[in-house]
Amino acid sequence: MAHDHASSPSTRVPLADHQADVAALLTPLLRSERRALGPELVGRIAAAERRAVIDVPSADNSQMDGFALACADLGAAGEERTLPVGTAIPAGAAPSPHEPGTARPIMTGAPLPDGADLVVPVEEAVTGGFDSAEVTLRPADVTAGRFVRPRGSDTREGDTVLRAGDRLTPARIAHLASVGVRDVEVLAPVRTAVLSTGSEVAGCDETLPDGGAFDANGPGLAAALAAAGADVVAVGRVPDDPAALHARLAELAADGIELLVTSGGVSKGAYEVVKLAAELPGIELTFLSVAMQPGGPQGIGTATVDGHRIAWVALPGNPVSSLLSCELLLRPALGAPARTRLRLPVRVESDEPSPVALEQFRRARLLPGGEVRLAGGPSSHLLGALAVADALVIVPVGVDAVRDGDTLTTIVLS
Repeated sequence: MAHDHASSPSTRVPLADHQADVAALLTPLLRSERRALGPELVGRIAAAERRAVIDVPSADNSQMDGFALACADLGAAGEERTLPVGTAIPAGAAPSPHEPGTARPIMTGAPLPDGADLVVPVEEAVTGGFDSAEVTLRPADVTAGRFVRPRGSDTREGDTVLRAGDRLTPARIAHLASVGVRDVEVLAPVRTAVLSTGSEVAGCDETLPDGGAFDANGPGLAAALAAAGADVVAVGRVPDDPAALHARLAELAADGIELLVTSGGVSKGAYEVVKLAAELPGIELTFLSVAMQPGGPQGIGTATVDGHRIAWVALPGNPVSSLLSCELLLRPALGAPARTRLRLPVRVESDEPSPVALEQFRRARLLPGGEVRLAGGPSSHLLGALAVADALVIVPVGVDAVRDGDTLTTIVLS
């Protein structure tokens, strides 16, 4: 259930409440699709668990190129023993049972014959070899299971090998294939549009107006949303004109957009285009102040145009506010895995003030010694510091300053 903050728009809303509301808005858009294993699944999010179809390894097999024997065929460790060479066992063979008193050449990955319980590597042969009639071995150790990979030692049949919410990586795809899984359920990407608002905003291929700014939010949000699993099919800009924004909404509705993410137009100025557009028919937006810094001004709701409903998340316009809002609100709502969070000591040259009533997120760099150093100041226009940051330090509500050596929760971004 969405939290009702409309009756008190000046009240600061806890971040957790707004995160829950954004998740509730996007949850109906999260659908799954079955896809065959392949490289195109890298980065996709699992929508259901999968279990191993077989044991891996599927049989006890050799870890080394060497000789399969029983411990009873050998003496003590370091003692030489000469044995006739039996039938070789290549990988993929189904070997006959072990003949006591023989040394059978066995290749890496080949199944161990019944009756054998260890492998002596070829390097421990004193004389003879795979093609000899007999071989003299001097094993460094005579222990059952030596250089044997037991059946199921990697994965057992029925083991859960993928959980809902896991991100598909090359290693996970390889693991799934190794246990006989041919396809998986993944989240279908939400069809998403990104719009930057403001007459002062220009594309990099356009002439910059006096006092204007090149659009950082469009490319940045599009990249962040794509990394979170969205299908970003439209990225654009609209001026401070509600009619122009409404016209763009009609185009997006006709294109089947499910989620609209805008930046700007949600503060308390005179030309806040998203707030002005909210007065138009079919648009239902709630504006609120979230108890976070940066990223306080937010909007959430829907736009219904020609019968097509679009979920709408309206973010603030300053680039750091916009990107951090996407990280904290939209990324988890799209089903992306939770970031790693660590409790780390913070290094600062002098006390860094923090607003007591707000949850502050400071850009930071992880240090080799297990500490974290703040990067840049708290201002929401300092995008350069975010560009080099690989972590966010969370300064909780009630804390008035970050002091050198304070241990704070840190979100690892990389």
